[in-house]
Amino acid sequence: MPVTTHRQLTHTGGTTGEGPASWGQFAIWEALQRLRPADHAYNIRLDGPVEPAQPLDAVERALSGLLEIHDALRTRLLPGPDGTLRQVLDGSGTTTLHLRECSPRETAATGEALAAELWRQSFDYAAQWPVRFGAVLAEGRVRHVVAVFSHTAIDAWGLPRIRADLAALAEGRSPAEIRTAARAVQPMEQAAGQNSERGRRLDTAARRHWRATAVDAAVPDRPVPADAFAEGPRYRRAHLVSPALPGALARICAAHGTTSANVLLAAVSRELAAWAGTGRCGLQLMVNNRFLPGHAQATGPLAMEGYFAVRTDPAEDFTALLERTWRAAMTTYRSAYYDKRTLTADLAEFADHPGVAFERSCWYNDQRTSTPADPAAGTGTAPRPSTLHWEDATDHGGGVAYALHAADVPGGAIEVAMTADRRLLAAADIEQILHGVERTVLAAAAAAAGA
Repeated sequence: MPVTTHRQLTHTGGTTGEGPASWGQFAIWEALQRLRPADHAYNIRLDGPVEPAQPLDAVERALSGLLEIHDALRTRLLPGPDGTLRQVLDGSGTTTLHLRECSPRETAATGEALAAELWRQSFDYAAQWPVRFGAVLAEGRVRHVVAVFSHTAIDAWGLPRIRADLAALAEGRSPAEIRTAARAVQPMEQAAGQNSERGRRLDTAARRHWRATAVDAAVPDRPVPADAFAEGPRYRRAHLVSPALPGALARICAAHGTTSANVLLAAVSRELAAWAGTGRCGLQLMVNNRFLPGHAQATGPLAMEGYFAVRTDPAEDFTALLERTWRAAMTTYRSAYYDKRTLTADLAEFADHPGVAFERSCWYNDQRTSTPADPAAGTGTAPRPSTLHWEDATDHGGGVAYALHAADVPGGAIEVAMTADRRLLAAADIEQILHGVERTVLAAAAAAAGA
């Protein structure tokens, strides 16, 4: 049976400060407040084996180094009585390193159990640093390491940077060297830029796009599902794992000079508009916001939702939809950097607009980060068939109609997952949408190959 112990990681001499929260910090903090007590569902895990096994002191130095490199990991968020939110950057402090000791054969299972334990605990955003560390030791050396981050500290696009920095620290590079080389904008600097004249211009332009997009919002023309009010969880989640999607996306990109993100978004838009029966796909598109100088290497939270909308026609050639999706997406990407408090006030005029209420409860997040596949890969052999499975979903209390996520899967596949409110989408609807996305992409790839 694993033995549990704890050690304290101490950080001193770091940068310090206090000021307004950044737009990204406020947006995710506000969303997490609505999810309480289930806000842990948005904690972000980073864990895996340590090969070769390392001495505990070396792992402690690497984990402590992350605290020096990334101010976000030492930043607490304090709400004010007037609805404002402030960030407090601690220059020094401690965080717990949770240790488990076990036999070598128990390492993987113990690591998974430790990661799950640390992940399912909510953070106290005002009092705690937004990170938890853990390590599994066997025969006196660390064989598995765990880090769990609050979403207030990083987002999905910041995770690869954290992973790369941890690897560099393990190789012996100094935290100061890594921080200087990255030249990443830290949260306090982000907030300062957002409150500058340029930041206010970006905010104004983004909010103008949101208002224009909201005007034509539409509600689905669908019957209420037969099991809408049956006993059981209100939300359900299906995962489609497709080994065929990476190669198919690459072939479409090569043929049409576009990106895999655009192809997948166009396919998703076509299927969602077909389900809705409105000829329009309107949703909240997660945008990584790494476009400004110094933001590319930032861990976040920078990602925010943009208001995306595109008209579709099931009879038109997919190429035409690709072009229209690209234009709509580019506008959305440019309009996803804003002050959410001001945006909320701007959209008050649409408070009773059912189409806006629906489209603001629909989400799409393409979280893939892997290198695009070779267009020629898999053309000579049939890929493995896709699989679909179900799991329990977080209860969003009616605040979300549906949420789609695309992610890389080890072994060269892509997963498209959908969480949906059963009062709006039947299980058959979810399956139809997910399989329809795959069919659309595969058909477009076949057409590109035959062109």
